[in-house]
Amino acid sequence: MTRQTSRRLAVTGLLLALLAPPLLAQALPRAARPEDVGLSSERLQRLTDAFQGYVNDGKLPGAVVLVARRGKVAYLRAFGDRDREAHAPMKEDAIFRIASQSKALVSVATLRLQEEGRLLLGDPVGKYIPEFLETKVAVAREGGGYDVVDAKRPITIHDLLTHTSGASYGGGPAKELWEKAAITGWYFADRDEPVAATITRLAALPFDAQPGEKYV
Repeated sequence: MTRQTSRRLAVTGLLLALLAPPLLAQALPRAARPEDVGLSSERLQRLTDAFQGYVNDGKLPGAVVLVARRGKVAYLRAFGDRDREAHAPMKEDAIFRIASQSKALVSVATLRLQEEGRLLLGDPVGKYIPEFLETKVAVAREGGGYDVVDAKRPITIHDLLTHTSGASYGGGPAKELWEKAAITGWYFADRDEPVAATITRLAALPFDAQPGEKYV
């Protein structure tokens, strides 16, 4: 597999995690009736009643609910508002920021790629993103400050999936460098910079721990 193909796979996995509901709705055909795919219209109506009830009771500002079976969308409904203050109604193709819920989706997608022989969990991330071939680690000194040393080994895909790559939200010994680079908190939120460019800058920063040695 070429490096370009690998990058595309990584980006595709990320996009699927972030955009799964609207993409799934667009990619799959709609079933004429839920019964055509072995589901019950009566039981799916319970979803409508439940979610509309949550909205009416103020427990939920809005939601998009999709049920697919046998390769077809059997149920798709939008409830409430996507912007409550502006009274903008929710849309079926609304895109949500789902934060850490994306981790399960990306992890499963990665394992599928391993099953298909397209990558190995032990592969160094640098095999697919060259900027990660050689990374640095910030080691705190007892009297204050820190030293920047070479990583003892390359970061692997397994490290990323288990939160042991050493990368953090920028609160470690080299905190000021992360803040100066404006890569703290939600790495990709509220910025116009392409994800690839942010990742390139992140790879150049000193990480908080050696790969595989600490849960960060």
